[in-house]
Amino acid sequence: MNLKMSWEELAKAAQGRLSFGRAEDPVESISIDSRTLKPSQAFWALKGARYDGHDFLGTEAARKASGWVVETGRAAKAVTKPEHLVEVRDTGKALLALAAEHRRKFEIPVVGVTGSNGKTTTKEMLRSICEKAAPTCTSPGNWNNQVGTPLSVLELGPEHRYGIFELADSKPGDILDIARVAQPTVAVITNIGPDHMEFYANLEQNFRTKAEILEFLPEDGKAVLNADDPWLESLEARLGERAVTFGLGERARVRFSGPEEMLIDRVKIAVKLRIFGDLSRYNACAAAAAAWALGIKPDVIRQGLESFKPSDMRLERLRHPSGCDIVLDAYNANPASMRASITAFCNEFAGRPKVLVLGDMKELGAGSAQFHRELGQWLASLPLKSVYLVGPEMERAGEALKTAAPFPIHYGKDAPELKKALKPEFKAGQILLFKASRAMRLEALLEGEGATCSTI
Repeated sequence: MNLKMSWEELAKAAQGRLSFGRAEDPVESISIDSRTLKPSQAFWALKGARYDGHDFLGTEAARKASGWVVETGRAAKAVTKPEHLVEVRDTGKALLALAAEHRRKFEIPVVGVTGSNGKTTTKEMLRSICEKAAPTCTSPGNWNNQVGTPLSVLELGPEHRYGIFELADSKPGDILDIARVAQPTVAVITNIGPDHMEFYANLEQNFRTKAEILEFLPEDGKAVLNADDPWLESLEARLGERAVTFGLGERARVRFSGPEEMLIDRVKIAVKLRIFGDLSRYNACAAAAAAWALGIKPDVIRQGLESFKPSDMRLERLRHPSGCDIVLDAYNANPASMRASITAFCNEFAGRPKVLVLGDMKELGAGSAQFHRELGQWLASLPLKSVYLVGPEMERAGEALKTAAPFPIHYGKDAPELKKALKPEFKAGQILLFKASRAMRLEALLEGEGATCSTI
């Protein structure tokens, strides 16, 4: 991060005031973590649900940082103060304002990626493509909320020719906040599904929130839309030629026309992905469509997709010391991604004994019990060797599954309770899928098995 700002300029961009310190002194970067402060950095005292950065306004933070950005009056009790102090009304909103001002300095193509499933994989596939063409600034990991997005945008520098930022929502208005920061010239909506439903009245409200990304497109901006998603049909009609559609159906502008052949506006390219399943193919098409909207050539798109490797815990292939294979897809889960992952797993490994290890799908609100019951009913129809369920929500899936399943079912309230029962499944020839929301830490079931799993 290199802000190339003075303290006075930072205060103005953050919509605050410089209370003391030399206005012309430079600020190179900011940090929200008092433990990793460097002398040239400003400490930004953010407030979160479980922490408040103002609690760390002490001697150590004053010694390390070149200055602080705090909410008005919150530094008054600090015995030792830094060289510079900026006071703002709300440090969270000030961070968004600073990043938006920084973004306006760069007249480059920027892609914003949102949707219920596949955001991170689509973003990473697109990064793999864009980096073949020119230096690219991308959100690290899942930095996709009101903190992660502005911090990602602040990494934009004069060397970058593309920006790719993931935009996530958990409640109405979230996309408005962070799309205003990212200011995308290309907007990607991967799909609409029941994610974070504890904060939404219905799926339409979820859809409308994600569609807010389109409000920040310039007049010549492009929207990359899933042609197979019924919720996105109205957007396609509204946008006309500005819509670049992707999908598996024939009407999509970017789609797979064969197992290893992609069609991009009638241009055929041979593509061999390192990741399997229809959801992965959707993500690849979304990334290719976004790259096409950026003007990147088909052969560069092919190179980028073929060099892409999945991130940790996203359909990650592992070899267990016992000789069995594992697909670890335990970074996140909702009803749509759970079914997509399991379907891909069953299709890819049709001739092998298949074991499912499934944990709770979180943040589904009042519909959680029904979503888990429906999952259990569906699982009973699949060609599986056995199913292991973990978590209080998955108990509902187990109840539904027991009435019809032709294979063994095991249930545990948490990972440690299930670990002993699962151990016999680790044997050569079998393959196991681990899928759950991140909060379940399902990968703990692989720990302490005598040796570390290796990547395939």
